[in-house]
Amino acid sequence: MVERIRGYAEGYYGKLLTWSDRCDLLDALARNRQNTYYYAPKEDSLHRLNWRAPYDASWLADFTRFTDTASAKKIEVVAGVAPGLDFNFQHLPHGPDFISLLDKCRCLLNAGASHISLLLDDIDEDFATRCATFKSEGAAHASLANALSNELGQQLWVTPRIYANELVESAPDYLPDFLKELDGEHTVLYCGSDVVASIASVESILEAVSVCHQRLILWDNLYANDYCPRRLFVGPWTGRHADQHILLNPTGMPKTDALLLALMASSGEEGEAETNELSAWKKVLLEHEVPTAFISIAEYFYHPVCNGISPLEPTVSATTALEAIEECLWRWKTPLSREWYPYMFGLKHDLLVSRGELPELRVNKTQNYPLAQVLTRSTIK
Repeated sequence: MVERIRGYAEGYYGKLLTWSDRCDLLDALARNRQNTYYYAPKEDSLHRLNWRAPYDASWLADFTRFTDTASAKKIEVVAGVAPGLDFNFQHLPHGPDFISLLDKCRCLLNAGASHISLLLDDIDEDFATRCATFKSEGAAHASLANALSNELGQQLWVTPRIYANELVESAPDYLPDFLKELDGEHTVLYCGSDVVASIASVESILEAVSVCHQRLILWDNLYANDYCPRRLFVGPWTGRHADQHILLNPTGMPKTDALLLALMASSGEEGEAETNELSAWKKVLLEHEVPTAFISIAEYFYHPVCNGISPLEPTVSATTALEAIEECLWRWKTPLSREWYPYMFGLKHDLLVSRGELPELRVNKTQNYPLAQVLTRSTIK
């Protein structure tokens, strides 16, 4: 039986973990019997923006210690490189860009990475400026993966430019061309129907293409908040099949992410009774020392607003919510509470604004100028 991939993706914008943070997350993965740490942080400039530059000896020593620690816990580290911003396809298969990419991948493997992941996501639609003889961007990206794999002597994990069905309209030929050209032994990472999906399944890729021969891993953005950094999502982990390969791409806050990994581990098969699902969710929060006062206002922090789904109005009254927030802000003191402090304080301000109870001076002190101008015009009497 093939082991199910279940793990953590350090693949978000806006946060960059320390090596100590990463080792703490290895502990969380081990506690939850999860087996993969995917290293692809957008804020590591040598991973993406300056991908041609090699990592120095100090960084590689830290990475080696990290992979050694992971191996001792039976966790594989997959290391990502993201050359898609400006890789010149005229350099495929033997030119300078390809050699730079190959050298970086070999260094990561020598430092203990079990596999290399090639990321081609979140890039401009400027392929025509560096396409060489390739007529198809999807085929070019697959050819790069195949050539890199051949030189490294192992299969790759690959994130295509079109990584969710909602993106297909911008380039309808990309995925068919990509999957047709990509060797079958590679692994494809995909978000499902939407980049942030309420119900997510890697099988969603088959809605965009008729055939996919590669192994699929769900890149799960349910809890990601890099696109809405004023918000926090910690609701039940729902709408995912328990038996599929999944990497959770969460927040970059270590204590929060350890809790979210536990939520993923606690969930059973899709369709589990809602009462059991909520019970498992509450149990995980209490195990992480989240007070009942927060649980009473957790509806404000449940799930993102996904495509085609209207926001859910919380059932708790504003008065009750404000009382619970005061309890959390001033009487809950843990590393996790400190990560959540700005989100709870932000909710407090939002509730006071909605009730017309935040004075104009306080609005101007606590909000950025554009929003403060809107709020003082529309809600302050």
